[in-house]
Amino acid sequence: MRTAPWAASVTQGTQFASHHRTLAARKGYKRAILATAHKLLRTVYAVLRDDQHYRDPGIDYDRLLVQRNAPRWLAQLRKFGYLEAVS
Repeated sequence: MRTAPWAASVTQGTQFASHHRTLAARKGYKRAILATAHKLLRTVYAVLRDDQHYRDPGIDYDRLLVQRNAPRWLAQLRKFGYLEAVS
């Protein structure tokens, strides 16, 4: 049972990691893991109940989308002559 909350707590830049760090400083590691597991369970329940994808509030998904797809978009623009090919 502790594997998922532990993995969520050590993944950098997520709401679960910051939640775990905050609680671990005040209440100790084991109680923080249990509280992180509870938060993770509530989040999974909400995702299933609302039938929506999970979106971490601390991650800018639009920036990630542009970062991943920009080279392909630029290649297509060059292919169709909207941008000059840079050598």
